[in-house]
Amino acid sequence: MATGAVLCLGLLGLKRTRQFLYYNSMRLFVSEEVLLSRADVKVKELRQSMDVLKAEAEKLEKKAMQAEDDLLRGGKKLRQAGKQIHTAINSAYKIERQAGGLKDVLRELPSREASRFRTQSTSCSRFYGAWFRL
Repeated sequence: MATGAVLCLGLLGLKRTRQFLYYNSMRLFVSEEVLLSRADVKVKELRQSMDVLKAEAEKLEKKAMQAEDDLLRGGKKLRQAGKQIHTAINSAYKIERQAGGLKDVLRELPSREASRFRTQSTSCSRFYGAWFRL
């Protein structure tokens, strides 16, 4: 009798045996209609969760596409800003060269007449030189 009890407990300890006994006893006590209705409810729940997952995936895909567009647009704006900075630097170089040429011309003028122009050209070249270093 002890051996039989140990064997029964051992068989019940196995997962497959428990499942087999559970489903067979369910078939005996519960009608097929109830089992089918439970299965239908579970299938409906799974379908709803799949629909939710699909909608979430579509939202994430749209957001990813929008983020990619924003990234491309930002890259274009960054390149345009770089071109504008390069143009401003070239303009500053030109102005600095012109100020240097003006200084040379002012050195040749008499000191009284040129002193006023020298101070203006020096302050101008300092301003653009400081701006260029930024």
